[in-house]
Amino acid sequence: MNSSNTDLASMYFLDDVPGAAIPGSRLHAVLQRVDACSPLTVIQQHFLRERGYEALLQLAIGKLDRGAFRENSRMEKERRLKAKIAAEQKEAADRRRRDEATEQTNKVLFAKREKQLERRRFFDLFGQGYIDRAHYGRVMRILRSVADGNPIETDDLLWLGSTGSDYWTEELRKAHHCNKAEAFTEAWHHTNDVWQAINACAHWRKAGCAETGLAIAEQALSQVTDKKMRSAALTTRGGAQRDLQRYNEAKLSGDEAHDLAPTDFRPCTLLGAVHMKMGDLIAGADWFAKAEALGADQESIDREIRSVLAAATRGERKRMKEALKSRDPHRYSWL
Repeated sequence: MNSSNTDLASMYFLDDVPGAAIPGSRLHAVLQRVDACSPLTVIQQHFLRERGYEALLQLAIGKLDRGAFRENSRMEKERRLKAKIAAEQKEAADRRRRDEATEQTNKVLFAKREKQLERRRFFDLFGQGYIDRAHYGRVMRILRSVADGNPIETDDLLWLGSTGSDYWTEELRKAHHCNKAEAFTEAWHHTNDVWQAINACAHWRKAGCAETGLAIAEQALSQVTDKKMRSAALTTRGGAQRDLQRYNEAKLSGDEAHDLAPTDFRPCTLLGAVHMKMGDLIAGADWFAKAEALGADQESIDREIRSVLAAATRGERKRMKEALKSRDPHRYSWL
């Protein structure tokens, strides 16, 4: 297998499919024809449709341009990877059931062993370390629920934010937001309620899936005309663009959102962070100050600033702190 075959599979977002980079395979032959702008046979089109490579098919027959293809094919790839994970999880569940059937003669030992396996699996999945005996039952209940695809209940979130902070790992946080994002995404698809899409985008970002969130925000923006709602959708789109380091696009989203809702602090918070990332430190500090003047609470602004500082280099961090302190020495004395 040479690098050109691998590159071809990657170019069309099929590098997760083994046959895509193997010369002589049906899929590889299709990719070569698409790349050469040659028409596909009816059989080849049927093959793509049957295998679920809809974006590639639509590109090949001229119904998608390259930009739309990239967006759609990324989402198809993500669905394939999720399906693969689900299949692996199902296989693991089936294996556990087979184990139960063969170990019925010693239920006590089996239960103990299963607890150990579950503990190890959840610890690996959610990055858990030592769990205090007093907290073990509650933590394991939370982990089981999240593993089943449920978001964490409010009472448990409050506990994880205080007493149980040692168990509020990055892995658990992302899994929780992924579950919330999937629920909001499903609601968006069923109801066409733009606020569901806005919430979905926000949680996809927190789950580390900004590309998915951006795609949903774009879909929502194509359907909304109400100024307040459009401003909110633009703001969450700008947040996703900022996460993807597309700062110029994020600034444009923030500017339009602010023009539509000049009394809403959220676009100002976004613009503060984006200007900081772009190196316009004075403008960033001014936008943060404006966000607070419009009602943003100080704690949320400080969290935003900490996230920007955490992603910056040492030199950038120093300049950002100096810019904020020069804007308001008392307000930013904590830096």
